[in-house]
Amino acid sequence: MRGERIAVLVVVGLMIVVFVGTLAIRLLWQPEVVESLVPPPDEPAWLNDYDLSMTQPEAIAPGTVVEDTPPAGWSHLIIKSLPRVKPSEIAKLPTNPFVGREGLVRQVSWMFTVFTADVVKEQQAGHSRYRLRAIGLGLGANVHGRDTVLTVESAERLGIQLDPIQAITLTTGYRVQQQSRVVVLGPTFALVDTPVTFRCGERNYALRFRYALLVHPQTGTMEVLAWRLGLENGQCADLTRAVLLHPNTIDEVELVPDLNEFPLGIPNERAFGVEELPPHRLEVTIPEPIRKLAGQTRFTADEAFRLETALRKLLP
Repeated sequence: MRGERIAVLVVVGLMIVVFVGTLAIRLLWQPEVVESLVPPPDEPAWLNDYDLSMTQPEAIAPGTVVEDTPPAGWSHLIIKSLPRVKPSEIAKLPTNPFVGREGLVRQVSWMFTVFTADVVKEQQAGHSRYRLRAIGLGLGANVHGRDTVLTVESAERLGIQLDPIQAITLTTGYRVQQQSRVVVLGPTFALVDTPVTFRCGERNYALRFRYALLVHPQTGTMEVLAWRLGLENGQCADLTRAVLLHPNTIDEVELVPDLNEFPLGIPNERAFGVEELPPHRLEVTIPEPIRKLAGQTRFTADEAFRLETALRKLLP
């Protein structure tokens, strides 16, 4: 009799564990729960350098399919990043307590980032001119064979059931991406700073890549230069050189882990960093007279014009 009671209690206990576990998993799939559980990423000190009137890039609409050409609603695909762990670094990774080392490698390559711009044609005094309308950023994953921008809120509607780790990864990614700033936005020129975890020396740091978007007013074509801004003390910056991106850049970026950023084997937002600027077709020297302008975060109209003029002279 006593044995039967123990057996019943064990069964009831297991049922309670299964019920609670199932409820916890269902809760973790709820966007508002994910938002509340995911700690906000550290705010880099350099965020305080920006004028609060500066805007953030537009959010690319969930459901937008992004392949290797500009997605619907945008005239230019500036860069689409497909991250993965650098093969030579995989063996160094700690074993993640939830998904193991192999699962961690898969999770790193699960999500892509996308950076777009929209240039529109306008009539002015009987003449056609092109104007830079907007900058866009987004995150996504492969959904039924198509790379699709998504959010935690839109994932199920778009046909993908996120597991808790994917939901946390996506939420953290968007929170970091929201630290991007449109520093200058003119009719044919923009400066956009995007946060990036960069390998500097033996550690990964939260830095910024700066993109200069230069639109030809008569044709609507765009050239994009990129360079690296550093920490608030100037460490890890490189204002001596810039790279000219390929049109529709697809960056199969290899990430390097910083083993100091894996508390209890769980990576934080600085755990994986890039080592280089994006793929490019040309590297140019930033002239010494404009290097200060190239690194500052607040511009007068005259300073923005001077920088735009100087950068255009670097184009082939």
